[in-house]
Amino acid sequence: MALVIVIVCTLFLLVAIILVIVWGGRPFRRPADTSAPASPFRLYLWWANVATAAALASGILVAWAGGRLAMRILALTSPASAQGRLTEAQANVGFPTIDGSIALLFFGGLPAGFAAAFIYLFIRRWLPAGRWAGPALGVLLLLVFGASVDPLRAENIDFAIVGPGWLSVALFSALAVLHGAVAAAVAGAFSQRLPLPSGRDWKYYLPLVGAILFLPVGVLLGIGALVVILCSWLAHVGRAGREPVQRGPNEVRSARALRRATALSWGGRAALGLAAVAALPPFITAVVSIISR
Repeated sequence: MALVIVIVCTLFLLVAIILVIVWGGRPFRRPADTSAPASPFRLYLWWANVATAAALASGILVAWAGGRLAMRILALTSPASAQGRLTEAQANVGFPTIDGSIALLFFGGLPAGFAAAFIYLFIRRWLPAGRWAGPALGVLLLLVFGASVDPLRAENIDFAIVGPGWLSVALFSALAVLHGAVAAAVAGAFSQRLPLPSGRDWKYYLPLVGAILFLPVGVLLGIGALVVILCSWLAHVGRAGREPVQRGPNEVRSARALRRATALSWGGRAALGLAAVAALPPFITAVVSIISR
């Protein structure tokens, strides 16, 4: 069984690398303009579907399969005294099981995938352009969350059991960068192909089933859909009977929009830079602690 798990995880990880090679660097594109303005609910489904596709790909192929493979490698490189000991997740070192793999998927892989996908869609405009966007996302997530949440949390007793520490840091850091690269690559490629939802395009929205099956995200997306529907209805009611607002010339509006976009771009990049700098000291402390064990 251990050999089967290793083979499957290796194949999944190879698929992730191929996706980055083929799709990496594709720019993210918003829904194509149509003859009539799209409803907020249709736009919401489009964004939710792109996020879910990126989350499932990165969460399953990298966070889950890659994490499982990294644990197996560390079990093989650890001393004999580590074999059979209980990890923080109550798993036995050196004895991968189906139950443990399923638990890692639902408590590690999928949460990490959805978190990375949602964060990427929110901050994508402030990341470097092209192929560097995904790896930059991975590095940023590793710096900000690696030492406090996972995968390089110094308080994790697993690093005192398996090792060596430098290999643990190297494996999980590489997985974090690949995770970001896959999330960005899939989101970019999927956004270029995905039409707005309609009756004949339902098959393109099958990834949303994955979000529904993962209950926490399914509930979150369901609440978001209700909020969008309610806000759309309130906006429609508010516009009814209201006098049209007189706006300035198109050139004036375009200049104001450009200034706002420029300020937002610089502000967003500055915020990401400050977050990375603030997270660097605790991250270095965690890495040193892990390597020195």
